[in-house]
Amino acid sequence: VVITVHTNPDADALGSALGWAAVLSKKGHKVTVISPNEYPDFLKWMKGQEEVVIFEKDKDRATLITSEAEIICCLDFSDLQRIGDLGELVEHSKAIKVMIDHHLEPVAFADYEQWSTEAGATAELIYDLCVDLGWTDLIGPDEADCLYSGVMTDTGGFRHPNTTKHIHEGVAKLIEAGANTA
Repeated sequence: VVITVHTNPDADALGSALGWAAVLSKKGHKVTVISPNEYPDFLKWMKGQEEVVIFEKDKDRATLITSEAEIICCLDFSDLQRIGDLGELVEHSKAIKVMIDHHLEPVAFADYEQWSTEAGATAELIYDLCVDLGWTDLIGPDEADCLYSGVMTDTGGFRHPNTTKHIHEGVAKLIEAGANTA
């Protein structure tokens, strides 16, 4: 499984990707997160970030991994143009493509979509997917930290209008799972 995020990833993109990667790894999948470019240093505390393949720095490795993927999860973007040159690799891959996102007007490229503009963050959608699959027991402190930071930042510290009761209920479960709110 390859998981990719938009160019210039933020906490929602990287947190969603790392949280989802860890859950899928616990299910026995071989998972690689590929970022189109480097992400900010202030996100480098997230568990698993040291294994992220940076496409701009290692195109050959990213190309090989993408070509061997059976599933490609595209997180926090809904248009392959948002991932630059990596988009062409994803587009031409024979892998099953899964798009998980909360932004407006997605471009049809994925075989499966977990998409809702009502979600405050992609990390919320990843958490909801774990609930739907019965996998919340796979969310430990590290995964909870990643998903919590995605929700927290994309809701503006729970101040934006996209903050809902559902988000607070999910965040409560992430805190229960060990998310460090600091």
